[in-house]
Amino acid sequence: MPHQRLPKTTFSLLFSQWIILIQRNFHVFFADKLNLSLIILQVPLIAMLIIVAFYNFDRDKQNFDEAARILYYFGVMKEPLKQADKTINIDKLHRYAKKLAQETDIDTRYDYIRSTIEPFFDQKKVPLPDFKLQVKGEIELISDLASMRRGSVYFLLIAASIWFGIMGSCKEIVTEQPLLKREIRSYLFMLPYLSAKVFVLSCILCLQTGLLSIIVVPKLLELSWNNTIEIWLILWIAAFVSAALGLLISCIVSSYRVALTLVPLLMIPQLLFGGLLRPQVDLDQSVLSQLANGLSAITIQRWAFESILTTDPYAKEGILKLQVNPKSRGELELVEAKNTSLVSSFFKQRHWGDFKMGHLWPPLFYLLSASLVFLIGGYIALRWRFT
Repeated sequence: MPHQRLPKTTFSLLFSQWIILIQRNFHVFFADKLNLSLIILQVPLIAMLIIVAFYNFDRDKQNFDEAARILYYFGVMKEPLKQADKTINIDKLHRYAKKLAQETDIDTRYDYIRSTIEPFFDQKKVPLPDFKLQVKGEIELISDLASMRRGSVYFLLIAASIWFGIMGSCKEIVTEQPLLKREIRSYLFMLPYLSAKVFVLSCILCLQTGLLSIIVVPKLLELSWNNTIEIWLILWIAAFVSAALGLLISCIVSSYRVALTLVPLLMIPQLLFGGLLRPQVDLDQSVLSQLANGLSAITIQRWAFESILTTDPYAKEGILKLQVNPKSRGELELVEAKNTSLVSSFFKQRHWGDFKMGHLWPPLFYLLSASLVFLIGGYIALRWRFT
């Protein structure tokens, strides 16, 4: 019997296998009507649950928001008087701050500043402070307690995307092991096989995260379509990295039951150490806190959560964080409200020397790097097990 010659590995051969495998994966995906229905219907179901849970969440802490704005405007007016060593009329400044905090019409606020507050500072011969009445001229300043509600919506969007990615990919390869062993004898190459899986999963996750963003973001967060697209891209990246992790698990385990057992073990750390339940800014220097910070650094949720917060209108300012100073010398400095950002409510600013690295690109770079590591690990596992 003549020896059968192995086909020469060329780009055209790898590409042709990749195209054929993509077509087959899509055919299998659309042929399973029940699975197709569950994949499509779970997105609006999860989206509606998020909407029901957080509908009108911006009204939950209105009293705290108003109190924080009063404290903030009081501090804005107090500071120039303090620096000029002028007498601080607490009752009058409180009345001014309360009017600015409670008035909803922006033009009325500016009229009140010009007619009432500006003459007061002119009489004191002190420059009028710069009042920050709105963020981007559209939205009100809110308290850090209200920011937790807003951050929770983004957190759940990320968690849902991670769920889509892991659940959609953990079964892809482990359920095809008998078929894979047979096709490898027919000179199936691992690279087009794995990359075809990645391509098909990416298309499915693109639709799932896009649909999730379209349903939740305009309705719940009341953001523009530009913001919705930015959020969708980050959700897609988070889902893609999760799918790469799921494929790695599917390449390693020997049965579908083991893969399903590992899913909650992968999801629970995402929720515990993702940055919402115990924000990074609140961690101290104890051993367990540093352990929690280390575990947080290896989760997908933590990095995707940090990056998605940068898309919010409050990403740079507008969050009034209450600061308690028990060691202050005077009662006026005991509690202060500082204008901070939504991102800084959860994460610390990272520095590279004197350079601030920001909260968007470093997390995205980490996520894409992690996906590359997962895919390379899956490829090595497949080569080791089946060739």
